Amino acid sequence: MKYILIQLLSIPLLVSSLVIAQQSSHKSQQPTAKKEKSLPTGVPTLAPATASTGDPSVANYKYEAKGRRDPFRTLDVVNSIQITAAPLVRPPGIKGQLVSEIRIVGIVKSKGNIMAIAEGYRGRTFFIHPKDDLYDGKVIEIRNDSVVFTQTLTDSLGKKVSRQVVKKLYPTRGEGNNEK
Repeated sequence: MKYILIQLLSIPLLVSSLVIAQQSSHKSQQPTAKKEKSLPTGVPTLAPATASTGDPSVANYKYEAKGRRDPFRTLDVVNSIQITAAPLVRPPGIKGQLVSEIRIVGIVKSKGNIMAIAEGYRGRTFFIHPKDDLYDGKVIEIRNDSVVFTQTLTDSLGKKVSRQVVKKLYPTRGEGNNEK
């Protein structure tokens, strides 16, 4: 029994010593004339692209758009238009609020005037009038049950894009005004 156990334990030692011996014999067979850094044996090396094709224009290739989209830009349209990032230092009042942060709380009508009561960033309450400016948009119209904003967004190419946002006083499920 001891004899079998000793043989089983000695096999890995013999194999590892054979591997080391083979590696040392390969190193001694390599020419010593060139003292360059070389990769370990068995690792393939790639030749330059111009050497394998023989065409020098391949190395100097440059993509020309010619009205086409850049193939290395994302195709994800949903994330390509980004809402303006919240500013670190906000201007005071309604001018420091983002359109996406506004929630309509009420609408007030008096003597031909109409204004909206809105809750903004950190639960602050504001009175909004038509043509008021926000950080990333403007109030266009105040209706009996909603407020219409224009929001200015920046797409992935840096172009400014405007869109119209309607925030309802009593939004139904799925309309986005702080869904219920």
